Amino acid sequence: MPVLSKPCIFAGSCPGDLGDTEVLWFGSQLCVSKASSIVKVFGALETALSYINAAAVICRRQRKCLLRAYWSLFNLGFYLSTGAERYYTKSLYMLRKALRCLYPLLPDTPVGWLVCIDECCTVINNARVWVRWAERRLAAVEEGREAIFILNHLGNLLFELMRTCKHGVWTKGRYYVIEPENEIHTPPLA
Repeated sequence: MPVLSKPCIFAGSCPGDLGDTEVLWFGSQLCVSKASSIVKVFGALETALSYINAAAVICRRQRKCLLRAYWSLFNLGFYLSTGAERYYTKSLYMLRKALRCLYPLLPDTPVGWLVCIDECCTVINNARVWVRWAERRLAAVEEGREAIFILNHLGNLLFELMRTCKHGVWTKGRYYVIEPENEIHTPPLA
């Protein structure tokens, strides 16, 4: 017989129906509004995780780095929930592993204003935006600000991973199309 994780849906009444929710924040179980700053942090983290996961499914060349970024962010969420230092340490460890696998992928291309022109770049960009959003949401909360370091570096890592995809770059008044997978650089557009 199947088991539901949320059997309340059949009863027509579930916890949270009135706009509040239970959340674990640094080891304390709290009942907060779904509009609270803490819930917004977790919502942004959950969305960022979803996009990083999607990018890992779509982006073949970047998959290893993306999976490491995913587990870094996943452990950071555990840290914010429990306050257990081991999760922060694991998050930092996975971030460093993701950074190590990034460097060999980076093409020798111009740096500038980046415009995604393939699906992989676009989904990585969506993940990057949500990591940045989580970072900004966390900055509005008193506890957990040390986690901003990891979010900031994850956002930077994701930007660099975008550069490993087909993209356009605007730099020094010129636009270039970059195809790093093939190491083909199209001539600048006039």
